[in-house]
Amino acid sequence: MEEVRSIRYAVRQANAGDAEAISVVGSTTFARAYGAIVRPEDMAEYLERMFDPLQIALEIKHSRAIYFVAEDEKQVLGYAKLMVTTTPRLLPDKGFIELVRLYVDANHYGKGIGERLLSAARSKAVASGYSGWWLRVWEKNEGAIRFYQHHGFATVGSEPYLIGETANPVALMFEALQS
Repeated sequence: MEEVRSIRYAVRQANAGDAEAISVVGSTTFARAYGAIVRPEDMAEYLERMFDPLQIALEIKHSRAIYFVAEDEKQVLGYAKLMVTTTPRLLPDKGFIELVRLYVDANHYGKGIGERLLSAARSKAVASGYSGWWLRVWEKNEGAIRFYQHHGFATVGSEPYLIGETANPVALMFEALQS
């Protein structure tokens, strides 16, 4: 474990046994970010579908996604998810992988956890031979956009992201990867 900014935590690749904790961090973080702008029934359906612990466990078990968790002695503090997905039209389809999620529990912001998770995910993407990676981030999440820009991503466009019937504009960001 590494002590950073007054807490001790470790980052490792997740296993299927981490699915419940990933689900809790993911659904809590997502609801906090979007809860005020999404209809409650849309939010409930989205959280159930996207953060289902069984689905997360199956993604991990069958290598459909790669998850990393940051954890202290008691709990998962955050996670990152990499997955090969359909590349947006704004990007050439050249062996890219998507950083689907990078979430840190709000009680642990500012402690370097997001940076360590991003670094672990980037290392895995490079080691796996991907030439680039991309992500979506809500256009009004200026802090996250600055974070990703600081770490080498550039905004390449935007598109709507549907949460139920609510369309939210997201920035598409990309970074070329070099080994």
